[in-house]
Formats: sequence, structure tokens, C-alpha cells
Amino acid sequence: MLFKQELAARGLKISVRANRSGCLDQCEHGPTVVVYPEGVWYGGVRAEDVKEIIESHIVNGVPVARLALAEECVNTPSCAHKSPRKPE
Repeated sequence: MLFKQELAARGLKISVRANRSGCLDQCEHGPTVVVYPEGVWYGGVRAEDVKEIIESHIVNGVPVARLALAEECVNTPSCAHKSPRKPE
């Protein structure tokens, strides 16, 4: 919701699409945002981070390094942030 509101306030809603989803299989990383076409994943995103992501990444093309997930942590069965799975 905040992404949509901020995009609309900046007049970007026509050229940028924001849609709600689940955790995108990245639940261990907290609230997650992914920006395409670059495929940059952000984790632990808070309401106060929305404007920074839009200004830095969407408007100026510079990913927000402090929120970006390491490539080895995205869509992988294990990383430092994931709890080991118990055998079934």
C-alpha cells in the first residue's frame, strides 16, 4: 500500500507497477521487496524504507545497499538467515 501511495504521489504509477504478494519464499528475511527488471531483492523492509527505495532505486537507478539481500541468500535452500530444516 505504501509503495502504491508513494508511486502515485510522484506520478510514477503509470510507468511502475507495485503489487502485493506473500513473502516470495523469502520469509526468513522479513518483509521482502523485489525490483525488476534488475532482480534486486530487499529484506527487512520497513515503512520508513519505502521512500528511499523509490527515490534511490526506482527514480535514480541506484539500489539501496543496506537493504539488499545477498545473491546467495535468494531462492536457495540455505543461507545464514535460514534456520536448518528438521528432517521429515
